[in-house]
Amino acid sequence: MSDTVFENNVVLENTVPPVEELDFAPLASTYARTLIIESSIFFTILAIIPAVINWFVADGWLLTQWWFYVLWLLLTLSPFIWAPMVAKSRGFSMREKDIHYRSGLIWKKTVSLPYNRIQHVEIESGPLERIFKLTTLKFFTAGGAMSDMKIPALEFERSSKLRAFVMEKAGVSEAEAKDAN
Repeated sequence: MSDTVFENNVVLENTVPPVEELDFAPLASTYARTLIIESSIFFTILAIIPAVINWFVADGWLLTQWWFYVLWLLLTLSPFIWAPMVAKSRGFSMREKDIHYRSGLIWKKTVSLPYNRIQHVEIESGPLERIFKLTTLKFFTAGGAMSDMKIPALEFERSSKLRAFVMEKAGVSEAEAKDAN
């Protein structure tokens, strides 16, 4: 039998520091550019598919409509307006016992993850991210195949340092991390 006494003291709401007061670090300065390029590629493909279908099915009627080009131009140029705002609205903050990620322009969201719940940390990089030398840091807790939190647009050196720091705080050794990969 153990002599350990379980304690679960009451925490008063007014003593808890609000998440809004956290100092969020910005993501990489090139993040807005990657969002612009990703969106431009998406909207171009989105415009090409109906145009090609229309060319073969309706003898190109859609391609003769001025509004089609205006709509395509507006969709293609819109990322130049919203991407910098999205990139600026995202950030992360680290405290002694947890890490936080903030996102959202209209629907704001803050994900908080205690280090002691983290079992695995992964660095991921897609083709466009590699061009801009960026990575996404993914955090996993028990019981899920999907990551519980992702921090995009980090330079590789920064994400490597954050990964090592979080794994140390979480009590995960490098050997365990390599076995998980």
